Amino acid sequence: MNAELNAATFWLGFHLRRNLRKRPFVLWAVGIGLGLAILKFGARMPPEPLAALVVQLAAPLMSLFYGTGAMREEIEDQTLTYSFSRPVGRHWLYAARVLASIGPVAAIVIPAAFAAGTGPGGEPLRYAFGAALATLAYGGFFALAGELIKWPAWFGLAFLVFWEGGVGQVPGFLGRLTLLTQLRGVTGMKPAGGPWTAWWEAPDPVGAAVALVVVAAVTLWLGGQIVRRREFVLTK
Repeated sequence: MNAELNAATFWLGFHLRRNLRKRPFVLWAVGIGLGLAILKFGARMPPEPLAALVVQLAAPLMSLFYGTGAMREEIEDQTLTYSFSRPVGRHWLYAARVLASIGPVAAIVIPAAFAAGTGPGGEPLRYAFGAALATLAYGGFFALAGELIKWPAWFGLAFLVFWEGGVGQVPGFLGRLTLLTQLRGVTGMKPAGGPWTAWWEAPDPVGAAVALVVVAAVTLWLGGQIVRRREFVLTK
């Protein structure tokens, strides 16, 4: 157990450093940083709607970009055989790979949510906590989608637009089935607008946080079980 955990930690650090040195991370960081500065100091956008852009838009999109490629990148680079030849369980390697893939997301959106939330009426610590939970939940979900679906990026975009963006506006039980509604419960944010805004009620913050952690843990576990039993075909 300790040997596998140590090996998984090594691969986590290896892939995380690799992802942080890549060009997409720099582009995401510069783009979100510049956009945040323009909206905060140029447009004078209030803290809550500005933080909502980070937590409810940037975090899911970045998690989609990085999460769906958690294992596909090694398959395309033909490095999966080397990883799986190590004396460590595949589920441990999968967990390390997923956490390393969402590490760049957390490195950008958590400080961005904190910075966006500073100012009158803002709650920067709460927004940063919500960004962390968004990264875990969406990252685990999209990594699992990358294992199960042939075109996970298109599925992820449809999921964010129609399920999260559409159903997430509906008050009551149906809306609470979305990650977005649970995030709003954690951060205290309200829907921007819509026909049902007057009837919308935020879920309990503690229960919402637990729900997001459970989603992250379950999707990570399921993905690991799939990787343990799946036969990967590498094209030459």
